[in-house]
Amino acid sequence: MDYDFTIVGAGAVGLAIAAELSQHGSVLILEKEDGIGRGISSRSSEVAHAGIYYEPGSLRARLCVEGRRQLEEWGAQGRFSYRRIGKYIVAVTEDERAQLDALLARGRENGAGDLRLVSRDELCAAEPHLSAACGVFSPATGIFDSHGLMRFLLESAQQQGAQLATQSAVCGIRRLAAGYEVVVRQDGAEERLATRCLVNAAGLFADEVAALAGIDVDAAGLRLFWNRGEYFQVVSSSRVKASRLIYPVPGAGGHLGIHVTLDLAGQIRLGPSAEYLEPRPFRERREDYAQDERLLALFFEAARRYLPELEAEDLRPCATGIRPKLNGAGQPARDFYIREESARGLPGLVNCVGIESPGLTAAPAIGRHVARLLFNR
Repeated sequence: MDYDFTIVGAGAVGLAIAAELSQHGSVLILEKEDGIGRGISSRSSEVAHAGIYYEPGSLRARLCVEGRRQLEEWGAQGRFSYRRIGKYIVAVTEDERAQLDALLARGRENGAGDLRLVSRDELCAAEPHLSAACGVFSPATGIFDSHGLMRFLLESAQQQGAQLATQSAVCGIRRLAAGYEVVVRQDGAEERLATRCLVNAAGLFADEVAALAGIDVDAAGLRLFWNRGEYFQVVSSSRVKASRLIYPVPGAGGHLGIHVTLDLAGQIRLGPSAEYLEPRPFRERREDYAQDERLLALFFEAARRYLPELEAEDLRPCATGIRPKLNGAGQPARDFYIREESARGLPGLVNCVGIESPGLTAAPAIGRHVARLLFNR
């Protein structure tokens, strides 16, 4: 075999898996772009989530909490910038209080830290520009440098011998007697390599890679639905200021709503929005990150419910991302799909599909989870 482990995708999840597996054998990371983290991982809010929203007992809940604790530890060691900033989830009206109570109970069951209810007076004292009836405070929520995290993970993997091949798109996978042949397109030419184990961490294209391995993604429920989210920043001259993250109670379909995030420099951003893109065949899917400035009115109206001093001219478009969701519009939310595929006759193949939020937070824990799946099979 050319490699013990081959990983498809060099986002935060793929790199965390590489850092873990490189302790146990030779690792090759294949990335179709010309650098690491060019897709989902670099188009997030860079929030280290506490683990409040997710179904208790789910992979999303468990790996989020475990991953956030690891991020905090690495941040304290100076591996990358990390700040435990805290977050308010707010009920704008008394009618939304029941949703807060449910979130509080769920977060506590998930081990999301020392959550507590806060009154209108406490909210106003902490965030003078905020208008809400009450809230839940999450002190464990943090913000961090996602690019710093990915550089750290890559360096950790490479120090243990892992290799990174960029501009290397996987275009074929064939089962061998004891592993897999992977066909890679690079600079217009195709090369073949053999690997004992194969990990699919291809983000938006994870369903396509699973299909290359011979899985009927529709029958298996692994077809991804792309969901576009946009961000607007609040200009520094705005009267509106914030010192912590501020989220409204979740809206219809579980979307977290247009919320306030802060970066490490203190810049306020609003978002993301959520819009399903039209499904397309694999060969016709294209990542389009052009900003739609027509959404400004939607952002303004949504945020002004709890930031009444916000003005429309305070907002500027700043970023766009795409989520790889396993549930389509109107369907119940799905858990992460992270599975070793021996049951499908594909031993040594691990598929990581539908790794949306809190995938960035959970990345270190996903790395360890994938290693356990491979070594315990």
